[in-house]
Amino acid sequence: MKKLYFYLPFFLFSHFGLGQGLADSLTIKLKKIQDFGYLPGFAVSIVSDKGVHYQQGFGYADIETQKPFTVNSLQNIGSISKTLTGIAIMKLVEEGKLSLDTPINDFLPLNLYNPYFPKIPITIRHLATHTATFRDPHDYERTYLFLQNINIPKEDLPKEYRKLVNLYNNNSPMPVDQFITNLVHPLGKWYSKKNFIRKRPGSTYEYSNIGAVIAGYIIERITKKSYQEYTKELILKKFKMNQSGWKHSEVEMSEFVSLYLSNNQKIPPYSLITYADGGLITSVSDLSIYFSEMIKAYKHGNSEILKANNIKAMMDAAFISDSKKSGIFWSINGKGEYGHSGGDPGIMTFMMFNPNSGIGRIIFTNKLDDEGNGYNQLVYIWKTLEEYMQHITEQN
Repeated sequence: MKKLYFYLPFFLFSHFGLGQGLADSLTIKLKKIQDFGYLPGFAVSIVSDKGVHYQQGFGYADIETQKPFTVNSLQNIGSISKTLTGIAIMKLVEEGKLSLDTPINDFLPLNLYNPYFPKIPITIRHLATHTATFRDPHDYERTYLFLQNINIPKEDLPKEYRKLVNLYNNNSPMPVDQFITNLVHPLGKWYSKKNFIRKRPGSTYEYSNIGAVIAGYIIERITKKSYQEYTKELILKKFKMNQSGWKHSEVEMSEFVSLYLSNNQKIPPYSLITYADGGLITSVSDLSIYFSEMIKAYKHGNSEILKANNIKAMMDAAFISDSKKSGIFWSINGKGEYGHSGGDPGIMTFMMFNPNSGIGRIIFTNKLDDEGNGYNQLVYIWKTLEEYMQHITEQN
């Protein structure tokens, strides 16, 4: 699961939303951006602690059939899923079942450590702030389980996928603890010292998916429930995110988008062995409910899930260096916005809010083009939404 960085028709209106004229103006601008044609489709949302201010889908969920991309279109959201892992961890902290500074080996049946610093414990906080010193090697791609083989001729694949498709087509299901062992335990079949950075745990930020996977497994060992079941009870059901789930069998697949590589080659849907790092399936509409509730909880301390102090502890910087800040599985970008992004085969997603104004934005698209014109189109969308967020700020 990549984390994507910005270095830089369905409406919901109410007394707190964009006025009709502003909403129409935003829609016109976004339609012009969609006309660039680098993305099949996308959906956006502007939200705050008061709810949804604007939502709209553009383009196609499927190019061939010209099925519209709407705010109810479903897709994997990649690493935005990690924010739910953060909530689950903080809930267990709140209940006294763990501490952020507890060594992870207190909960694991296997002993995990950085081979360059074997006596330094890796803690829950290290996992959650990406300071555990894990790397995600090529073998991490074994997490993807496609519903069908990818039958695209090698010459028709983007260059970055020509070595991956054969691996994807031969991936096999396995328990998540076996995946963890294979990757970062000395007895694992994919283990290498190169799967770690040569830095003391806790000292350096190195974005790592495996840290979230280990956190998800620890959640299972403490709660005696599957990660999916626990987060559904704690978050999805409480917020009435009825379109969302962790498995294809839990969602309405007729609403699932088609997924495209950077050259518009279509790939099948997939699930993840490592669900806690990027496996949630949802829509812009459902994620807007979640995001609004989390913004409300941050600004006002009102939450069905966590106490106000634990919301703050989760989102505010828990790791700070000269170049990077991180919350507990919540990212902090260069502008000081809180949330996360996601990038997986066939998807790019963004969800960030300004902690001062309490206004945030969401973008989903059904194409991974993080080094091409598709990404630049997303930047235009992001900046256009930011312009209209300012109007809401002025109204409040």
